[in-house]
Amino acid sequence: MLLSPIPTQAPHSWKHIENISIIESNEPLQTVPYTENLKQLPFYFDQDIPHAINICVARRSVIQKLQQAANLLPDHLGIVVLDAWRSRAVQQAVQDEVGNIIKIKYPHLTSSEQQQLLLQFVAPVSPDFISPHLTGGSVDITLFERATDKWLDMGSDFDEPTERSYTHFYENQPEHPACNNRRLLYSVMTQVGFSNLPTEWWHFDYGNPLWAYYNQQDNAIYGAAHWDINSH
Repeated sequence: MLLSPIPTQAPHSWKHIENISIIESNEPLQTVPYTENLKQLPFYFDQDIPHAINICVARRSVIQKLQQAANLLPDHLGIVVLDAWRSRAVQQAVQDEVGNIIKIKYPHLTSSEQQQLLLQFVAPVSPDFISPHLTGGSVDITLFERATDKWLDMGSDFDEPTERSYTHFYENQPEHPACNNRRLLYSVMTQVGFSNLPTEWWHFDYGNPLWAYYNQQDNAIYGAAHWDINSH
């Protein structure tokens, strides 16, 4: 499979995302299924992040498109979903967690600079802001070897707040395994209609305002979604 380079995209502004109109489709959230080449591993639940649920759920079309993307992969590979829909409470907990990592990792930055860096990797949390994961239209994913369940080398850890996480980071190191692995993930996901967050190789969107921004759509089709753990 000849894979195209990952394009460099301009960063977005969360203020711009906030202003994109939403025409809600009312598509339901569903559990990400387990198939031969698509599975889930609820990362934040496993990491004991407060309020995280023990399954990954997303909008119905998102799951259908994930399966289509997985089917485009070579037969020995699959997609593992680490996170999808995320409540505001979990969003706040993730922001706190990554914020603490940034404070430890970048003590030379001012608090304002640390906050700017945080916003590259975690959407803001406020009562009137609909973060991408809250819509059920965002997925955090990686690739795995079907025979061994081993994750492929993507060149940075999931949620690592460094430039190595920028999707195109390894484009100038084509000999690094992460370069081809990221190109493969980016290729199958964008082919089926997802957009990628340029600062996170693992984060893809469909239907929400972030997707509308990067895919130049007039409006989003997913607003805030709610998963009631008691009714499932």
